[in-house]
Amino acid sequence: MKLRPYVILALARKDLARLIRNGPALMLLGLFVIVAILLASSGLVEETPQPQASQQGGQAALKETREAAWIVYPQDDDEAWINLLKRRAPKELGIRFVEREKITKEDIPPDLCVIQIRKPAYFKDRKQMRRLIQYRHPGSDPNVLWPVSRWFLSVSLEHFGKMPQFFETIESVKLPAQAGGSRAALENVSVADMLKISLIGTVLLTSIQFFAACGLLVSLAAQEREKGSLRALLLTPATYFEFVASKAVVHGGLAIGTSALVVLAINVSVLASLLFWMTIFLATMGYFALGLLITSFAKNQTAPNLLSFAYLLAIGTLNLLSMRFEAFQLLSALTFERYGLVFTYLSLNSGGVGLEASLGVMRLPGFLMMAILCLGLFLGAAVIGARRLRV
Repeated sequence: MKLRPYVILALARKDLARLIRNGPALMLLGLFVIVAILLASSGLVEETPQPQASQQGGQAALKETREAAWIVYPQDDDEAWINLLKRRAPKELGIRFVEREKITKEDIPPDLCVIQIRKPAYFKDRKQMRRLIQYRHPGSDPNVLWPVSRWFLSVSLEHFGKMPQFFETIESVKLPAQAGGSRAALENVSVADMLKISLIGTVLLTSIQFFAACGLLVSLAAQEREKGSLRALLLTPATYFEFVASKAVVHGGLAIGTSALVVLAINVSVLASLLFWMTIFLATMGYFALGLLITSFAKNQTAPNLLSFAYLLAIGTLNLLSMRFEAFQLLSALTFERYGLVFTYLSLNSGGVGLEASLGVMRLPGFLMMAILCLGLFLGAAVIGARRLRV
């Protein structure tokens, strides 16, 4: 396998020249950066509405008028997890932590959102041990739980390093007549109230990586193949792996560079995080390998675009179903996107974590699995492409 730098740079300059002439693609990438700049200047996190106080009377447990949710946990439960939840509890949500042994069921206010944590136990015919998480919400609309449950699950993901083994149930509590004011306050909390820069930034970065490293590669390479220029290029003294390396330099550099600009606008301290750079690099490698694999099988320009779009829909559906159904969890665990979204969000949400903290997260099984999947997919795509394209 020959990799001559001057050949790779020559091929990369050719691809870069074609890319510069592709106005719509550059406009879309620029739009991502503009959205990030507008997002950073919007004050989204600071302007999150704060829930109003509960009007429940006669409850000795209510000591602060800002309370809108309770986290009830066993006294001798996972101390590190509970402490992390306490440290990451946003003040605007008005969360109070209560030990289950110190209260009775009647002490829990009926007009507040409550997450009750129980110790791990066997469920579903004792086949798997899981932790019971019971969500309680006032009234008939479960959407009032969304701000608290989203925060609870994101912090739990950070602690466990993977999707926690929860057995989740949800219960609706009928509101008392005197709790009308509290109900009105909770109903004013919408899904938009919990949109945070780290969450939207994760969506932006994932979109950039997929478009630049996969979608754009598929479109341009398929165009070359349909016009016959790809076959002519592969018949030159340049080797197939030099051809792949030049594509990786252009499309990988475009994805990583645009991602860096987005993060520069959102939170510049994240650029000092090794976890962020390694996550972006691995995710870009995975999407590039996917684009290379699709290009190897598609023979015209329409088919690869449809394949990449169908893949994006299939992965999104698979990861969504895996959160609720065990049958899809194994398939989801074999996709690098599952881990990429989690670690991208963690790197943005934690800010500029130091080297030691980054290395600690990178030793987690989920991150190692992501690295193995991305590297394996890249090597597999390169080998398959070498057999199908090198004629």
